[in-house]
Amino acid sequence: MTRSTQGWTLDTLKHELTRRELVKGWIVSQEHVHRRERYFMLDGPTLVTDQDREVRSQSIHAKIFVRLGKPGRQGEISKKLFPSLPLGPQLDSAIEAALQTDHQAWSLPESLPKDVPQVTTTDPRMAEDLERVMGELTGKIGIAVARRRATVFNSAELFLSVHDHETHLSNGLVHRSSQSRIYSEAAYSYSRRGNDGRMLSDEYLNTRWAVNLDDIAIEQLFDETSERAEHSLDVTKPRTGRYPVIVDADVLAALFASQLTQLSSMNAYHGLPFVKPGDELVPKATGDLLTITLDPTVPYGADTAALSEHGLVQSPFRLVDSNRVIATATDKRFADYLSVAPTTVRGNIVVAPGTLSQAELAKQGPQVIEILQFSGLFVDANSGTFGSEIRLARLHDNERKTITYLKGGSLSGSFRENFRGARLSSRAVKRAHFSSGGSTGEGYFGPEFALLSDVSIVG
Repeated sequence: MTRSTQGWTLDTLKHELTRRELVKGWIVSQEHVHRRERYFMLDGPTLVTDQDREVRSQSIHAKIFVRLGKPGRQGEISKKLFPSLPLGPQLDSAIEAALQTDHQAWSLPESLPKDVPQVTTTDPRMAEDLERVMGELTGKIGIAVARRRATVFNSAELFLSVHDHETHLSNGLVHRSSQSRIYSEAAYSYSRRGNDGRMLSDEYLNTRWAVNLDDIAIEQLFDETSERAEHSLDVTKPRTGRYPVIVDADVLAALFASQLTQLSSMNAYHGLPFVKPGDELVPKATGDLLTITLDPTVPYGADTAALSEHGLVQSPFRLVDSNRVIATATDKRFADYLSVAPTTVRGNIVVAPGTLSQAELAKQGPQVIEILQFSGLFVDANSGTFGSEIRLARLHDNERKTITYLKGGSLSGSFRENFRGARLSSRAVKRAHFSSGGSTGEGYFGPEFALLSDVSIVG
């Protein structure tokens, strides 16, 4: 049964859209979110809750397609609707705005999906009792903070949420799903007296997302943050040059997510950079050859989904096999535009691992730089270039057999160039990321580390 809102129901909304003669079709989505937030700090030696919030929210979005009276053309608009306001004027405004647009016509699937797969997206412990889980994780944070360290605990955050989502399409499809999300953040600082007698201090902040409680290691997050804060003052700037560089799964997830746009029919249609089936993903690759699958069935993945936004069943879909592009991700819209069959477009990025350990990766050159954290990674999806200031890194000098810490300077690279001789670690890990306000996340399951070749570093 469709949930009611304060002023009108989704059934009322669908009825109103149906009776509007100009409306060709629609996608209506509603999300209910139950969210718990806690912010932690120290009061003397005691860990205290600085802020403690519980939020329940609802949002409704409608994507409306209208007839323009032109052969092969239609208008489109996406609009947030507010249950507290009268529905009629909101739809009038949305339809009027859609009439001012002009797009090539396409349509939602004519038939409803059969044999919709069951996917695992919500931690049952969070769905059953979010408050109890908050208490359990708060206890783990307390234990982590109480551990004696050379650093000083500054603050922490813990957000838990369960997102109940339902989608209604004008072809009659009604699909309901849910997802749990966990976000944890820790910040530690380290102080010492410099050679000139002045006190020096720096802070290190670390974050982690997950969908399942078993994938969020609180103790490991706090230990890692404290350890890196302790090294944040014993640093030098890197020397300008080109190095083999180790990046971790969080960086890899961002780089692969950006690269996937060049494997989509959207880029092909719009004339943007596109790698077609049969081509090499990385030209003249000599390292570990990449195999990439879009997998919407990974248990507790950030982008695990049974159906696409357009109501099509999603299943594992290999895009790249040993560096050779073998398929193109195509949703229903661009399938209609290009007169091809639609494919899977939702899913977690699954990358086949390599054969080397992290320690072995660090020995693949006279000097290897291991990035521990960027100040803020910038990735250009069209050019495949990426870059950032180095927040903290390790320099593995295999000739002197030393490890020193680096900070500052900048890194710049290119997916097509620096993955040419890339080596991948043998251990695979799961990563998740959600942006504020985003209804879907980015999921990654692949090598924990990769060694990129010939990366430019400016000190």
